[in-house]
Amino acid sequence: MTAHSAAPPAPRERYLGYAALAASTVGVGSALIFVRLSEVDPTSTLMLRMVVASVLLGAVTVPRARSARWSDVRSRDVTLLVVSSLVAGADLLANQWSVHYTTVANTAFLMNLSPVFVLLLTAVVLRRRVAPAKLGIVLVALTGGALVVLGGADRPSIGQHHFLGDALALSSAALYAVFLLMTQHLRERIPTALIMVTNSVVIMLMLAPVALLTSDPLLPHSAGGYALIFAYALVSQLLGHGLMTYALRVVDAGLASMSALLRPVVAVVLGRLVLDEAVGPLQVVGGLVILAALCGFQLLDSARRRPGTAPAAPAHDRLVTSPGSPTIE
Repeated sequence: MTAHSAAPPAPRERYLGYAALAASTVGVGSALIFVRLSEVDPTSTLMLRMVVASVLLGAVTVPRARSARWSDVRSRDVTLLVVSSLVAGADLLANQWSVHYTTVANTAFLMNLSPVFVLLLTAVVLRRRVAPAKLGIVLVALTGGALVVLGGADRPSIGQHHFLGDALALSSAALYAVFLLMTQHLRERIPTALIMVTNSVVIMLMLAPVALLTSDPLLPHSAGGYALIFAYALVSQLLGHGLMTYALRVVDAGLASMSALLRPVVAVVLGRLVLDEAVGPLQVVGGLVILAALCGFQLLDSARRRPGTAPAAPAHDRLVTSPGSPTIE
């Protein structure tokens, strides 16, 4: 063994890594359930989540990020960081309101079509060549998305605003694709801790005036409502993605990436158990088609990285992740 090779993890460490990966999948996949159960509307819910997250992230990441200094960041990168945070805020707002109008299943599956939009933007806007196999997967994923939308349309119980909710989920996927392409450049020069904290603070400041003007009530009316907001930020954002970071120390990055495919499934199962939301047959078929397409993306990326390349960078949130990784907040 060379001086640079790491010793294989002990069995106990591996088991803890797998447990952390499973807990992370459940934590991130449960986000939409918190939004639906909140005592305030999605705008206030998201704003309050960012207040809690900004405080907790600052307390956890800033003391450890001794090398992360604003003086080392170029002014144009600061501008891009702020703009990308605003795009991320619009993405989050779209998916939070989506679940207000349509089912958890529709939102969970449709918002995870972001890899499709990444490829489309790469081909159309950046004029980069996209492998034909990935274009074929795009068509498969879009077919699955159409089945999910049509499956919801066959079920009038989800309300007349169902198509608005589906459109918001799709716009969330598109906005996230834009954010990914912007953040891809930032991560080469800016420490992750600065990106995480800046995202939370900018989105909080962006949403505060919107919530003040449009949300009634602005704040939860019970201690349980405040506890739910705190749990939302802690479970879905910090613990969910923090446990993923821990798991990546001992779990193969490919397996961790593939686990993201289970997050929509977790959301759908919790929607059934907690909210008593049924899933129609077309939605099931469409969701399976989308998951199969996303699995295809991951397998193609894994095959491309396999010959002697470093493992993929860990994804800590929809707010900072690597392109092509299907995620749910």
